[in-house]
Amino acid sequence: MKKILVVRYGTIGDTIFASAFLRELRQNLPDVQIDFLADKVAKEVVNNCTYINNIIDIKRKWKDIVYYINIFKNYDTIYFLKNDSFLTLTAFLSRVKNRIGFGILRNKFLTKTAPYKEDRNEIDCYLDLLKICGYEVNSDKTELWLTPKDEEKIKGKLKDINGKKVIIQAYSRFSQKNWIDDYWVEVIKYLSDVMECQVFYSGGQKDFELYENLNKKLSDVKIKPVNLCGQLSVTESFAFIKNVDLFIGIDSGLIHAAAALDIPSILLNGATSLKRWTPRSDKCTVLSKNFPCNPCCIQTGVKKGCKNQTPRCMLALTPDLVIDILKKL
Repeated sequence: MKKILVVRYGTIGDTIFASAFLRELRQNLPDVQIDFLADKVAKEVVNNCTYINNIIDIKRKWKDIVYYINIFKNYDTIYFLKNDSFLTLTAFLSRVKNRIGFGILRNKFLTKTAPYKEDRNEIDCYLDLLKICGYEVNSDKTELWLTPKDEEKIKGKLKDINGKKVIIQAYSRFSQKNWIDDYWVEVIKYLSDVMECQVFYSGGQKDFELYENLNKKLSDVKIKPVNLCGQLSVTESFAFIKNVDLFIGIDSGLIHAAAALDIPSILLNGATSLKRWTPRSDKCTVLSKNFPCNPCCIQTGVKKGCKNQTPRCMLALTPDLVIDILKKL
C-alpha cells in the first residue's frame, strides 16, 4: 500500500469528526502518503492537519469525471467517509484496488464495507472503516489544528476584555434546530448582568441580521453582546473558541469544534439524533427532551421544518435549565 485517499466533504462538524479517523490512520501507517479529497468547507477544517500530505479539490461530478479518474488511478486505497455513488463508481472505473466505505445502497462497487447506522455515532462509523481493515484504534477523540497566526489575531481581539467570555450560536440553516429568541434573551441577560460575561455571537454573514434583531431585545443589558458573524474565517473561529470560557449553542459544526478543543459547552438539542451526533467531550452538557417526533433531522431524510410553528422539543428546553448550569460554573 503506497498511497491513500480519504474522501470527506460537506459540513464543518462531519469533517471535525473525521479528525479521529485521520489521526488513527496515520498512527497505523506513519510512512504512507495520505491525501484528502475535500470541498471548500472541509478544506478549511483540515488545511493545517498534520496527518495528511495533500488536499485534493473537489470539482463537478460527471462533467469532470476525467479529472477524478486521473486522480483516483494514482491511489491504491480510497476511504469513502462520505457516501457518494458517483465517486465510488469512478473509483471502480479507475481500477483502485481497495475501495472502502459504508454498506448502503447508494455506495456501489466497494471492495470492503462497514455498517452505517443511525443509532451509532458518526465518529465510530468512521473508525469502523479502519477496524475492518485490521488497523488498531486507540482513541476516538476529535481534534483541530490551529495556526499561530490565527491564535495571535484572536488574542489581540480579546486582550482588553476582562471577565469570562462566552460564545453563543443560536441559528442553523435547519429552522427546527433553533432555540427560542426570548429564551436566548433570558440567558444572555443572566450572563451579562449577573455573571458579567462578555457574550459573542458566532455564525456566517447570513446570520448577522438575525443576531442584530436579537440584540434589539437586549438594549438594557450591562455588557452588550458582540456580533462577530461574517468577520472570522473558519480557522479563526476555531481559534476564537479556544480562547473563550464557554460555548452555548444548538447542534452545529462549531459546538463540535468546542468539543475538539476541550472547551466547556452547553448543547441545546431537539431535532438531531444524539446517538449519532453528540459531541464527543465530557465537557459538553447536553440539554434535550424526548418527544415521539424527534429526532427529525437525520441522515436518511432531513426534513426542512417542523409541523409545529415552534418545535415543541425546543420550547421544552426552558431558560432556567441553562441558567441552573451556569450557576454551577
